[in-house]
Amino acid sequence: MSFPVDTDASGGGLPVCRFFTVAFAPKSSHFYTADTPECAGLKLNPNWQYEKLAFSIPLPKAGICPTDTVPVYRLYNNGMTGAPNHRFTTSLAIHDDFVQNRGWVSEGVRFCAPI
Repeated sequence: MSFPVDTDASGGGLPVCRFFTVAFAPKSSHFYTADTPECAGLKLNPNWQYEKLAFSIPLPKAGICPTDTVPVYRLYNNGMTGAPNHRFTTSLAIHDDFVQNRGWVSEGVRFCAPI
């Protein structure tokens, strides 16, 4: 699955930081966030390598996406595989399956993808 994003801030979205870690070798993980404090905090964490601003995307306000966008849910595996891992989906059905049947933790709507 995928969702559209802007490659720069010209569409009015906020920049999304991309991080990478091998701290849980042999497993590795990428992490994406548009939350400014979360991005700043991870830049200070020696286990996470800041790679770049990956894309720009609108953000929800109080969990609600603007008109002409769809919610992008972020899920966390709660370290079940020994390494932190996140998944993003625009499908509420997939979100609910991961939370209700697979033990993942919902982190709510994190982005709003343009339609």
